[in-house]
Amino acid sequence: MKTLRRFLAIFAFLAGGFAAELAKPVYCSLLNVAGTDRVSRRKRAKV
Repeated sequence: MKTLRRFLAIFAFLAGGFAAELAKPVYCSLLNVAGTDRVSRRKRAKV
């Protein structure tokens, strides 16, 4: 019985996270920061 409750709790947690992600996707800001760093490095190298 404990394993069934644990399984249902994990399933509810994952389903809630998935539903929230569908409603409003989270965009990783680290990708944007890494992209701007690469551009600035290229500009520095050309100068």
